[in-house]
Amino acid sequence: MKVYTIGGYEEVGRNMTAVEVDGEAVIFDMGFEMEEVINADGEVDQMTTNQTLETGAIPIDEVLYENDVEVKAIIIGHGHLDHVGAIPKLAGAYDAPIVCTPYTKKIVENNIEGDRKNIDNDVIGVEKGEDYSVSENLDLEFMHVNHSIPQATLSLLKTPEGGVVYGNDMKIDYSPVIEETTDIERLKSAGEEGVKLMIPGTTNVCDEGRCRSEKSVEQELEDVMNSCYANGGAVVMSTFSSQISRLNSIIDANNGRRRIAFVGRSLKEYTQAAEELGLIDLSEVEVVSYFDEVQDLMNRVSGNKDEWLIVATGNQGEPGAQMDKLATGQYPFDFEKGDHVIFSSRTIPTPPTEANRYNLEKKLKEKGVRVYPGVHTSGHAKKEDHRDFINHLQPDNIVPSHGTIQKLGDYVELARQEGYTLEDDVFIGENGRVIEIE
Repeated sequence: MKVYTIGGYEEVGRNMTAVEVDGEAVIFDMGFEMEEVINADGEVDQMTTNQTLETGAIPIDEVLYENDVEVKAIIIGHGHLDHVGAIPKLAGAYDAPIVCTPYTKKIVENNIEGDRKNIDNDVIGVEKGEDYSVSENLDLEFMHVNHSIPQATLSLLKTPEGGVVYGNDMKIDYSPVIEETTDIERLKSAGEEGVKLMIPGTTNVCDEGRCRSEKSVEQELEDVMNSCYANGGAVVMSTFSSQISRLNSIIDANNGRRRIAFVGRSLKEYTQAAEELGLIDLSEVEVVSYFDEVQDLMNRVSGNKDEWLIVATGNQGEPGAQMDKLATGQYPFDFEKGDHVIFSSRTIPTPPTEANRYNLEKKLKEKGVRVYPGVHTSGHAKKEDHRDFINHLQPDNIVPSHGTIQKLGDYVELARQEGYTLEDDVFIGENGRVIEIE
């Protein structure tokens, strides 16, 4: 068994891994490096593959060509851009279908449609718990796991050498909002069947304890919104567009008290796909994305601030995003002293993003806006959650991913506590490395 650590092994994002068994391989994920996408000012859709490679926004998959790897399938664990964003740029080079859950399928198809490149890979939707035949020797099962987007999975590749579990983003939420708790019993049975290799994400492995539940955030959101409504004025909220659980919680906490508008392209794309699958009800939500649509909406909101709840994209403070446009007066709407802005998100811990978010909050506070940061929980497992995944799945080998060398090292230290040994059965990858599992 060979593991090709292509992207996401020196950074958080740009995820892409291939696993080869007996001459047949699958690719897990093809994602963006989001910081580089932001630096490209949203022009990635218009770039060629080579141009995008030069920006550093997508994985360099040269190692697969150098080793003449026969790719049988491209398996996508969930619909975040750091896992699916590079599909329009890279997938067309492989004579292989793209396999994912139905919600992720809609996200993938939207990304392909919005990109200038035309690719003709089949996109196949597979329900969790069902088997999909990759080849005569390889079968795939999507196991249910919690994350911050619907239909996230642990991908279980069944091979003649044992199971391969790819779980790049995951957590165990014992009080979820729209889906069931991670299927712990299936994890345990998969471990009993035999897991040769696990490839986990490491984003929050350095954080002690467990990830808090989505239900606890729902209660906090309701409390914060109640206080804002009691004090009057504009209430604007920003969260991750793919956080469908959080958007449901916002709608429920509002409880019909104000008219709701979702503002931004990514909000429109993610929520429309979710509505088609019955994951959210937008019947009482106005969804706008184009400049003239937002302008018309904010004209109506401006004189009736106490009647509206605005949910806008741009929680990282990205210049040109909807929150930035609202804060800088690019619409017929002005924040005033006593208005409220709730950030139901975390700031991605990179210097450019932290600077953008600082500047956004500074603009809001200069206008007297009351800012409520951090009403949020992560979709990424913390240390004790990761320990549970190790104990449930009992993998023979581990290759941690989705992190800087420091994060990969933190995971190795956790694995050592559970009896693993560096470069014996737990390995630190680099982008472009080939790891042979004996």
